[in-house]
Amino acid sequence: MSTSTKRPVEPQAPLPADTPTFEADTTVPPRRILRGIRTFESFGYRDYRYFFAGALLSNVGTWTQTVALGWVVYSLTRSSSALGIVNFLSGIPIIFLTLFAGSLVDHTDRRVLLLWAQVLLMIQALAFAYLNQSGSMTIPWVYALTLAGGVVGALAMPAWQATIPNLVPRESLLNAVALSSAQFNAARLLGPMVTGLIMAMFTSNESLGITTVFAINAASFLFVIYALAVIHPKQEILERGSRSFRETIGAGVMYVRRHPHVGYHLLSASMLTVFGTPFMTLLPAIAVERLGLGSTGYSGLMVFNGMGALIGALAVASLPRTVRRERIIRMSFIVMAAGLIALSFSHSYALSCALLVVLGAAFLASVSSINTNVQVAVPDELRGRVMALFVLSFMGMMPFGALGFGWLGDRIGASEAVLAGAVVLLGWAIFLSLRPKMLCPRETRDS
Repeated sequence: MSTSTKRPVEPQAPLPADTPTFEADTTVPPRRILRGIRTFESFGYRDYRYFFAGALLSNVGTWTQTVALGWVVYSLTRSSSALGIVNFLSGIPIIFLTLFAGSLVDHTDRRVLLLWAQVLLMIQALAFAYLNQSGSMTIPWVYALTLAGGVVGALAMPAWQATIPNLVPRESLLNAVALSSAQFNAARLLGPMVTGLIMAMFTSNESLGITTVFAINAASFLFVIYALAVIHPKQEILERGSRSFRETIGAGVMYVRRHPHVGYHLLSASMLTVFGTPFMTLLPAIAVERLGLGSTGYSGLMVFNGMGALIGALAVASLPRTVRRERIIRMSFIVMAAGLIALSFSHSYALSCALLVVLGAAFLASVSSINTNVQVAVPDELRGRVMALFVLSFMGMMPFGALGFGWLGDRIGASEAVLAGAVVLLGWAIFLSLRPKMLCPRETRDS
């Protein structure tokens, strides 16, 4: 169903950053349903609209499950380390599978790969629902299903990232990436709200409420499966030719080595993930230990964090095409580090909610800008493999941050662990501010 072509792989030498990419068909003007509103310009392309809507509804379900599962784990164990282990298991497959997945994405139909991934993740959600309803939910089952979902996600994430440029023209890429981040973070906003509403409806039977959340997540995958079935991404499927699989994977690494500013973007994503995002892993512990909240209050904290991320995504989507995204990255890192330091000292629910809004916006602005800069720099022939490195740098480092700071939280306290990470993140933000050209292409630095 997808419009794909198959041709031999390009020569081994990476192409320059300004090589034209194989993009969405723009010979027909996009449908201007929101003429004059730049924020939503990518909605003018049919396939992007379907892709966006399907992903939004599916991600709402995924976030309901994430919130509920975090509460289940903490209820069963009362341990920050257990929360860290769950996040570790969900992300560790990225370390081992993402480079393979990046090559797979460039040499297979991305749409079909994504379809199968959604089916498998739907089965995982149904398994959680069954185990919880039958009273068989145990920590080993949580760990096993989380690891299985992590394997599927590791294979699918580079495909998600690499598909977006095949749905819109190059000049709309920043807008499309920001809107995709907006839908993900709208889901972060709506998912906890849905979870909170369901839990409020089932206050007399919390277990049934959690089962309902898992079942809703399973149903949500039907929307993205339908969207993937009807879109026609303009992908070029490359033949591997005579090159070995190791050489094929290594082409992405060689590209990053020859373009150091891309490497610094990937390193910045790792710093953000390892030292900036553990607060989300530790949020159940902070909610209980520092703020004295229950499951509804914890869901509220997640809502405010998602709200901030949505605001940040829409702000980035509205920026002019000439904006220097390197400046957004540097400023967002400083704001996020300062916000985390303030959060670590907060004993007020209202103040914590306000800080989580700021943290969500800063996090989203930095991630969207890093993602877009890498996407723009990479030719389509290497997009899957380089975006696999982005996923590895961003999502792949998350389990180590979650595991390490979960362990640290058990020993010095969750808030104190967040403070330790914030100090390191602030140091990296200062380094980027003192060396602003590190994120710029070599030709820009020399000009």
